[in-house]
Amino acid sequence: MMDEHMKRRLDKQRKLFSQLGITLDALTIHEKEFSMKLRGYDAEEVDTFLDSVIKDYERFYATIADLMDKWQEQQLEMRELKSETKATEVIQVPVLRGIDPKELEEVILKLENNVRQLKEKLPQIESYL
Repeated sequence: MMDEHMKRRLDKQRKLFSQLGITLDALTIHEKEFSMKLRGYDAEEVDTFLDSVIKDYERFYATIADLMDKWQEQQLEMRELKSETKATEVIQVPVLRGIDPKELEEVILKLENNVRQLKEKLPQIESYL
């Protein structure tokens, strides 16, 4: 008999896989029954193989769920970054004639600092590929 926690987990898995267009899930594989034939396959060998397939499906589900959580976190971070970017002050670049070198240096330092802060806040997308 399956405990309630396992049943909920498998239901979540079935719903997620269904949304992704994946037709099999661990419970469906586990519950699959095959008819017996005279020269059929060794039932124990088939069960052992299906058990390994079920374990893979459990890993697929855990990986997909984890990646979806990370993706949602990144979406929130991106929204926060966009709102922070809109809220930051607009740096006025001095007109080319009559440029004060000190003022230009301050503007460049501010720009570099802003770029550095943005790079630190941007999600590392490559790490998920």
